[in-house]
Amino acid sequence: MRSAHITSVSSLGVLALATVAIALLAPAAAAAADTLTPRFSIERDRAWTNERRVAMGDRGWSPFFVPGVAVWDGGSIIGGYRVPPELKYSVQTLRLVPHTVRSFESWSAAAKLEDMIAAAPVEVDAHHRTHADANVCVVMGGCHELAGRLEPAVVHEALAAYCLGRQAAGFQVVVMTLLPRDNKPDFEAARQALNALVRTNWPAYADGLADIAADDRIGDARDCLDLAYYQPDALHPNAAGDAVMAAVTAPVLSRLTWRSNDCAIRARNAGDTWTGWLPYAAGLSWRLESGDGVKRVDVEYRDGAGTIVAASDSIGLDTAPPVTRAPVAARARRGRLVTLRYRVDDLSPCGPRAQTVRIQVRAPGGAVVKRIKVANRPVNTTLGVSFTVPPSWRKGIYVFRVFAVDDAGNVQAKVGSNTLTVR
Repeated sequence: MRSAHITSVSSLGVLALATVAIALLAPAAAAAADTLTPRFSIERDRAWTNERRVAMGDRGWSPFFVPGVAVWDGGSIIGGYRVPPELKYSVQTLRLVPHTVRSFESWSAAAKLEDMIAAAPVEVDAHHRTHADANVCVVMGGCHELAGRLEPAVVHEALAAYCLGRQAAGFQVVVMTLLPRDNKPDFEAARQALNALVRTNWPAYADGLADIAADDRIGDARDCLDLAYYQPDALHPNAAGDAVMAAVTAPVLSRLTWRSNDCAIRARNAGDTWTGWLPYAAGLSWRLESGDGVKRVDVEYRDGAGTIVAASDSIGLDTAPPVTRAPVAARARRGRLVTLRYRVDDLSPCGPRAQTVRIQVRAPGGAVVKRIKVANRPVNTTLGVSFTVPPSWRKGIYVFRVFAVDDAGNVQAKVGSNTLTVR
């Protein structure tokens, strides 16, 4: 039942003559010849839902681009030393960027620009994707060279060479200024000199400047001693410090050139009126038309050149809960196999199977002594589950009850039950 359809429309608005599942119609229009196959879906390809409000979109895999790429290169500050993974600088930054991005890290605790330049073709450039929304390299370099008393001008020259190499490989480069460390006067003077060179010259070799050293919470000489933003080693920012770095960096990344910035999208329930053209978004919240049954949603993408690509997907709407039944009483001896019969009745239109079926067996005193769970079982048919009655059970009349959740997520409206006589 589940299908997603994609067609191609030229900038002249001529609709392709046929629709195929999950495939672009390549020869339909020259203007759309280079478009990709969008991964448009409703509720991530679920077959049924019980909610009219659904999530839909392509998660960044559009007709005109795929998710962006961000590579973070540098030392242990870039790597988030002793910071929980979900609070690392790179992760916090991308949460603030309104684009779908695949993130990669290339760092070492003692990163030197000489080594970074040598490793970049494999560690950075290999992540470049031709159709990415954007290819971005964020770099922090020069700290270890300054600590080794190399002249700031020499370090700056190596940093520029690194950045130019990444631009040549197809990346937009965001260069970072350096943070204070250890409160060492010699290092601090060299850091200030290098940061001044970067602030003055970055447009010659980079596409953006993340001037984290200009933030007065983390960038001044003695800020590295502040445990609110730094770890006790007076070198590495903590999670709060990484949050400051992210707040500085995210706007810089957002101002870069992204393919999605020139794209728009519109949608409609099948046969209904289109929305207006909206800025591209990887995901949309959408309200299906009323009434249970299969619903189709159409979308159209448009790029800056006016090329339009159409897609659609369908999902079943089922708001009616199932009813469970236990049509046959069971009898068994202790230590012997017993089969409990059940069925899940679901009114059409509905999914053909139940997500889960749970059966509880209660002893004569009311305590639950057995739980059985099965998944992906057909509806509207009598089925059974079997188990061996434990020898420890007392003789008597037990009760078993049947619970279910249907394909759409509806919980049973009525619980079926029957008896199990243990002899």
